[in-house]
Amino acid sequence: MQPAADGTAGPERADVHAAWLVSLQSVIWTVFASTIAIALGVASESAVLCAFGAIGFVDALGSAALIYHFRHALRHDQLSDRLEALAHKVVIAGLLAVGTTAVVVGAVRLVAGSEGGSSNPGTVLAAVSLVVLLVLSVRKQALARRVGSEALLADGRLSGVGAMQAGVTLFGTGAARFFGWDWADALAAGIVGLVAITVAITSIRSVRSTNQ
Repeated sequence: MQPAADGTAGPERADVHAAWLVSLQSVIWTVFASTIAIALGVASESAVLCAFGAIGFVDALGSAALIYHFRHALRHDQLSDRLEALAHKVVIAGLLAVGTTAVVVGAVRLVAGSEGGSSNPGTVLAAVSLVVLLVLSVRKQALARRVGSEALLADGRLSGVGAMQAGVTLFGTGAARFFGWDWADALAAGIVGLVAITVAITSIRSVRSTNQ
């Protein structure tokens, strides 16, 4: 890779290719898992499964932007600051939108006393997602530091949030199914949203401090 505009050495081409590959793997997994999560959530009236699936699509959207970003870098032998910033904004905006929606939906269902359903497939999906998203998160953040990409770092943190959300989803669906805690689903959906919003705000502050 060519040196950056400030004269520092550019990232290794192999690292950029690895960053592109992990972004592609992330899109494939999150689209697959999120589609199933939302379908199961609608079928069982589980707010937390729907929230988990929706935030997964945000993760996929951010990873899709990174796929284009790193493919462009491989073709032009240099990372684009414009595409880097764009990919970062996509992740942050999506986190705020879906996080806010999840909090509102969870709060409304909690106040209204709506019962949340669950299913064995939903519980299994959350458990598998917990493991897969943890692996993706660690891989993304390691590569982000090697290629110097704040956008990939934020996306890696988003995958980490997704792993936490999978754990919360596992709790919400399991509690509703095995203990009859119908309020757990709505509460878990709200927690999922709050975590997403917190990560978005942290990312915004990180960008501002970097630009100062």
